[in-house]
Amino acid sequence: MQFWQKARAKIKSFRPGNLKKLNRKKKILIAVIILALIILSISLARCSRGEEPVMNEYIETVVQKGNVRDVITATGKVEFAQTMPLSFEVGGTIQEIMVKEGDVVDEGQPLMRLETATLEQALKEASENFESERSNYEQKIEGLERQLKSALIEAEKRLLNTKKEADPYYLENQYHLAELNVKAAGERLANAQSSGETDTYSLQVALSQAQLNLIDAKYRRDGGAAKELQLAQAEYEAALKAWQGFQKGVSPEYLSAKASLTASETKLVEAQENLNNAILKAPMAGTVVACEAELYSSVSEEKAVMSLVSDPNVFKVIASVDQTEISRITVGQKAEITLDTLPGELIAGTVAGVSLTGTDNHNVITYDITIDVDAPTTILRDRMNVNVAVILQQVTDVLVIPSQAVTSQDGTAGVLLPHEESGQAGESAGAGAEQAAQGAHTFVPIEIGLDDGTNVEVKSGLSEGQTILMPVFSLGEGGFHGPRPMGPGW
Repeated sequence: MQFWQKARAKIKSFRPGNLKKLNRKKKILIAVIILALIILSISLARCSRGEEPVMNEYIETVVQKGNVRDVITATGKVEFAQTMPLSFEVGGTIQEIMVKEGDVVDEGQPLMRLETATLEQALKEASENFESERSNYEQKIEGLERQLKSALIEAEKRLLNTKKEADPYYLENQYHLAELNVKAAGERLANAQSSGETDTYSLQVALSQAQLNLIDAKYRRDGGAAKELQLAQAEYEAALKAWQGFQKGVSPEYLSAKASLTASETKLVEAQENLNNAILKAPMAGTVVACEAELYSSVSEEKAVMSLVSDPNVFKVIASVDQTEISRITVGQKAEITLDTLPGELIAGTVAGVSLTGTDNHNVITYDITIDVDAPTTILRDRMNVNVAVILQQVTDVLVIPSQAVTSQDGTAGVLLPHEESGQAGESAGAGAEQAAQGAHTFVPIEIGLDDGTNVEVKSGLSEGQTILMPVFSLGEGGFHGPRPMGPGW
């Protein structure tokens, strides 16, 4: 009854909106489960009328060598492994398209061209503005050079003169001369007054000036001249620094003049680049896989107008995996890719990435995985829908029996053998194998390994070529006959 309980649970949890997300194998499985529930309903109806299920039929099957693997299936979409969208770096109107989808191009090959009249006019205006700014710059630099050089010469002259006038002997001599001048001016004024002259104004002025000169001489002698020398030295150093900065191109005046020229030069370069960028060129050798723009249509900068791939036969697959299974998938696991239209064609791949963020679609959470196709192929195409099987575990060239052939007795897994196989089974299972006669068959314990739901690996207890029985059941006279699932997990 565990099988039927699981079947009911799966049907109860199924939502019609999720049907599109299921691959072909899961759709078939759901159909089988629904059919089984219908049969069960009929069986229960018959049982209610006294028709008990009869389990007295078996199908013979043979132990064979084969492969068993544990896989997670999903559906996905094919994409080119590396797609490079191409766009213009300047907006405009498309004047010419030089290639078409499917063309193989070389690196640097022209692909598309914009109308250039507007760009050419912008370049002309930028060039004229630059020439004007350069002329102004040269005039400013010439004037600035003359100004700074003249200022340096004048500062140097003042420094030399101030050094001379700051000499202590010179200062003392100047002070002594100033004293003599005051004494002489005083004597001339006194003589004039004693002789009865009435107009002595000029002599008084001369005396006052001589006294001021003495005060100045005393000030300069007592430290004033030293201060003047320091000031002259600072002015000279500032003028020298400005001149040297100009020569090195780092003075504020030079930088200000240079900034205007640089701004106009930048606009000229941009205008030239815009004109150059009016031709879209292939950044690498490859194949044109899409052309999204039309002739004479307007495009903005950085809007994709064409797509290029290095190899149109190299692909990856983006598949969606249910949240209940995503934790079992890791990078590096092998995968098989199939198409519904070519079910026998297997394409090998490898898991290259597992998304950390999920997608919620009507309360169904899925996670994207990226599978790199191992080798170039001409079977796949971009945007194709494919089926994916991620191989979690697999064993090859092992003993294999149908999963439904496995039954249990007292909690021990085993199979049923016809009586004629019992002796061989005893040898395969060893001396400890329990064989329970059940009418026309014998129960033999076995050790099972990997089970994929269809076939199961037999590690011990059976041998290749041995015949085993797979139980089937019937629902009374005229009822359904078919295998009864009894393998592990049912």
